[in-house]
Amino acid sequence: MPDWKDLQERARSDVDVGLKAWVAVLKEDLDSRILYAYAKGSALKQWESPIDYVPTISDLDIHIMLADDDSLFSGSTKSFEEAMHLSKRYEDEYVLQHPDHLHIPRSQIMTINRLTSVVEYVPPRLQDIRALIGKIPEPHLKDDDDVRRIDRANLMNYQEYIETLPSRLFDRTGLDYWFIVREMCWRVSPAPVRLLTQITEDPLDVWSWNRTATLKKLKSNEYNEIAEHYTDFYVKGWDLFLSAFTNSEAYRSCIAAGYYSLVKCREEVLKIN
Repeated sequence: MPDWKDLQERARSDVDVGLKAWVAVLKEDLDSRILYAYAKGSALKQWESPIDYVPTISDLDIHIMLADDDSLFSGSTKSFEEAMHLSKRYEDEYVLQHPDHLHIPRSQIMTINRLTSVVEYVPPRLQDIRALIGKIPEPHLKDDDDVRRIDRANLMNYQEYIETLPSRLFDRTGLDYWFIVREMCWRVSPAPVRLLTQITEDPLDVWSWNRTATLKKLKSNEYNEIAEHYTDFYVKGWDLFLSAFTNSEAYRSCIAAGYYSLVKCREEVLKIN
């Protein structure tokens, strides 16, 4: 039986160092181009149970507002070399700061210059993010009904992904399953949240919950099947991590849990007027 307290303490240390490493690298290499940067998501929330953060399944979510453009890289050969340099710099800096790590957090860094002008974009509240570089401006928050409408639309848009998954899944084995798990992560994590915002008074507050709180709310509203699949996705994610991503059965179980979680969330939101 894994020592979850020890694993989570080590993972929390890993996340903190990961943020420090990225701040060091971004300031050294891109400081003049960055207006501000912040981190958000499950890596920063309180962890009450193993599902709240799963190494490599969960990510280090960093948003950057650039001063000069909407892309970090131009697409040229030079930009390819710059990207490789930044990737190596982060890993080198991380290992230098924290050689005795459980994992190097999987980073998800995106520029938000264009994103902030998209009508469907829902910015996070200031209390739900951690400033990394610069001063974060006060966001223009969406009305509750707009948040619910956008969340519902996003759940409905999962249909194409759900329908095409079998054709992209059937010929995979072993490590090749990782591609499927990786693209599921950013869909499975918010799906129950988007369902719960439809029936909760403060939808933005729902987005601030950790997965343990989300799970409790699912159960209290008798979304028990979703709760089971949602939990299994992250439990099997831990199995994958602890097997160094070599356990094919854990891959299949994780993918199945993610698939049925998405299917059921979409089915349930259709029942809400």
